[in-house]
Amino acid sequence: MTHHDPHSEAADAVHEGRPVDAQYVRGARPGKRILILLIVSAGAAAVLLLGMWFVSNGGFATTNANTGDQAVDTAAFDDSAPPTPTAPTN
Repeated sequence: MTHHDPHSEAADAVHEGRPVDAQYVRGARPGKRILILLIVSAGAAAVLLLGMWFVSNGGFATTNANTGDQAVDTAAFDDSAPPTPTAPTN
């Protein structure tokens, strides 16, 4: 049994002036290993991001302690001046 050498297959095709088969110049063997790796890593990243969101979500909810009272807080920054009281004229 002889060793199959992809380099010599591609070199022979180049020297003979014919096109080189894609399987010899691809750089990797065909297979589904890369696709599986990409799916697993994308799933792991999604699980990690969701986990971080669930852990930090409670902390973000407690940053605004006066939810619903924002109208009271904006009164301090209201630019419209209240009417000035006038002296009663009798």
